[in-house]
Amino acid sequence: MLTDTFEPSQHNRQDNIISLEATVLVAPGGGSGKLVFEGQTGKTPDAVVVKAIARASIWFEQLTTGKSQSMAEIALRENITDNYVSNLIHLAWLSPDLVGQILYGDPQATARARSAMLTRKSDALWRRR
Repeated sequence: MLTDTFEPSQHNRQDNIISLEATVLVAPGGGSGKLVFEGQTGKTPDAVVVKAIARASIWFEQLTTGKSQSMAEIALRENITDNYVSNLIHLAWLSPDLVGQILYGDPQATARARSAMLTRKSDALWRRR
């Protein structure tokens, strides 16, 4: 049972890790199953947008620290086009509020980020809804 309260264990230094064990029956015919948490919003973040934001953040960090010298170098290493890198790199500058909304699965925030991925326009990404 998971509750809203948390009491750290004195026996373990990894208090931020929750381990769940459950017996799961194999679906007939090798099908797949789904783990559902009650009380959740039901919103699912867009995996494509989340991955794009993560990649852009990593690439921007590489450029600013000198680990990569250019977007072309990143593209070569990642086996993608430099145009694709330049389409996504500005997602590294998303407002923290917008990133939080995207991770929460907010469809409007996700649509704004998707639009920015296609247009390379980041000015609207810091505006309030």
